[in-house]
Amino acid sequence: MPAVTQNGGSNKTQGSTTMYQITATHHDGELTDQELLNLVNYFEVSRVELKNRVDSLLSQPILQAKPNDSQGPKLFEDDYIKIHGNSLSLKLYSQGDQITLATASTLRLLANNSTIHSFSQSWLSAKFSFRDYTNPLNYGLLADRTGARGLILCVQGFVLRHLLLKNVLSGSQHRSISVSVEARTEALVDALTEMLWQAGEYRGATVCIPYSGDACFTNHGDHYVPDRITERLHMFEFVDLGKLRSFIIKCLPYFMKENGVILFLYSLMLSRTLKKLIEDLDHTRLVGERDESTIQMVTLALTGRALHYFHNGVIDVDSDGNLMKKPQHGVKNRSPVGFLYWSKHEDDSFWHKQEIGSMFRTPKVPVWLICLNRRYAIVFSSNINLLNNWIYENYFQLHLYSGLKKQEQPCVVSIDTRQQYPTSIYGDFFEDNDQHAPDIIHLLQSRWPGCTIDNADEILHELMTIF
Repeated sequence: MPAVTQNGGSNKTQGSTTMYQITATHHDGELTDQELLNLVNYFEVSRVELKNRVDSLLSQPILQAKPNDSQGPKLFEDDYIKIHGNSLSLKLYSQGDQITLATASTLRLLANNSTIHSFSQSWLSAKFSFRDYTNPLNYGLLADRTGARGLILCVQGFVLRHLLLKNVLSGSQHRSISVSVEARTEALVDALTEMLWQAGEYRGATVCIPYSGDACFTNHGDHYVPDRITERLHMFEFVDLGKLRSFIIKCLPYFMKENGVILFLYSLMLSRTLKKLIEDLDHTRLVGERDESTIQMVTLALTGRALHYFHNGVIDVDSDGNLMKKPQHGVKNRSPVGFLYWSKHEDDSFWHKQEIGSMFRTPKVPVWLICLNRRYAIVFSSNINLLNNWIYENYFQLHLYSGLKKQEQPCVVSIDTRQQYPTSIYGDFFEDNDQHAPDIIHLLQSRWPGCTIDNADEILHELMTIF
């Protein structure tokens, strides 16, 4: 029968491990008193040592910092980070997951439909940059008339959403709206965080940060031409919203300099996951033939899914009641930021047939991205309760922001929905064709039927200058 005996004598130091040896004694199956005592001591000491080891492991950080890599992503410690909470406790425990050739190729194919040609120079230089603090439109991101304008203004919509939620814009019915540097920076952080978290279906998100060293892979062959961005990406995955926000704070400078918009687009795509994004796009791409932000890119940014349709829910039967071969997926939930669309171009006839559902027309806050004749802008109300009571929508003001540098002053439009006005009321503005309302009126009437605007001549000239 095995028995337990102690090794090592009585001289023990702190932290040493008591050793016991099991030896065979009697063959009749009985244990002596000393053997029973040794067995009890063995289990008691084992239990204590196991508890001490577990306590020691629990007291150590789960993630151990890797040795610093001088070529790794550089995180910044600026005044904003030092002021705002838990960000100082965030450490870069790893260099993230290096991008692979397969992932890089898929990203470029879904974005530009090519692994040979990459983003244009206007996309490469696009970034999230606010206007000067002294500007009367200092809440706004600059969005030049380039392909990235649509995506930048999507982020602008979420920035305004968070400014409204924090009552920074509340009660500002006059033309000029000014916010502090801290408020607009925090709103940008919250905007990027919410958009990525939404793309990950509120369960996770991925952030792409470029590696300052060599490319993560070199065995690409002739079918892949490096663009010096995609192949240097390191991917950081998060399943905790708070940690995601802290990481966005530390990496914010990456998004506010050249390539910043591309990094955010890639982060959106990976947060959605490439498999789901392939299903969403269905052989389309995110950057259009004219280098513009496509409807699919805009809906990916606004709703977290790259949609082809603007209606509510899913339509699986046609107008004749026949089952469709492929269901038409629309907006499932009330959008954080709304969307309105109008185009006079004949080759946009497909979008003219689209019904913009209430999920887009009535967002959670009164902020809309508008696409008028393929040009994007933002309209919003500083009254966060505008959509909570129909009485507020009888007569109200909307601010229009284009993102263009040439818009130097606020543009406020007063909307009147108390009477149904004929389109000929705008005949004085269009002398050659007095039976047609301006395009901006068509767009606004898609949300507020029969509405009109005060001081039509003056405002419409201003709107045409902005667009």
